[in-house]
Amino acid sequence: MKSPATRRAPVIPRPKVRPVRTRHEALRRYRRPLAIACLLLAAAAALNELSSGQLAQREVVVAVSDLAAGAVISPADVQLQRIPADPNDHRLLTDPQELVGQRLAIAVPAGTALRSYLLVGPQLLAGSAPGTVAVPIRLSDPAAVGLLNPGQLVDIVLTTGDGFERQIRSETIAQGVAVLWVPAADRGEFGMLSGSPAEGEGIIVVAAAASLSDDLAGAVSRGKVSAVLVN
Repeated sequence: MKSPATRRAPVIPRPKVRPVRTRHEALRRYRRPLAIACLLLAAAAALNELSSGQLAQREVVVAVSDLAAGAVISPADVQLQRIPADPNDHRLLTDPQELVGQRLAIAVPAGTALRSYLLVGPQLLAGSAPGTVAVPIRLSDPAAVGLLNPGQLVDIVLTTGDGFERQIRSETIAQGVAVLWVPAADRGEFGMLSGSPAEGEGIIVVAAAASLSDDLAGAVSRGKVSAVLVN
């Protein structure tokens, strides 16, 4: 018995495209893609003009070199420079003399435009909830300050007792408070902390509710004060 013949797939003829002979025919054939391309180019040019015109040149104070958190600003650390900046940004600083002698709350890379909230002072609490105060706290272990950075959340733990006459007891006296300022640490090669502790004798500044300020500020007189990192 013979096997059925193998059927071949039908061959679909390709459409014949007549070659373009004149410029008029080329424009007529490709007028739609050309119109879309021109429209996209015009839109891109308009967006570029709008984006470049939004930020005017302003003369503001910038950091000349990398400055560490807690560094006291000297005249050689800052200079006036014209940069594109939002004209409505009133927190940009424009007078270098007002910055001399003030202390930075965070590390600032060279070329950064300085703003008021980067400095230690009342501006540290910008954006905080009403009733928040900046509280200086002295940690019992000054070396632990080198593990902290502004912006981290910590629990403040008070440990009392000596294990003999008084039982040792630990109590969390503030939960999830934000670190506003830490003293500048001496960092060696590769960014590792050196053996010398940070200046400031273990003092840090945290943002806490006003009702906790007395308890936090006087905690070191009642026992050992520690800061525990939290998420």
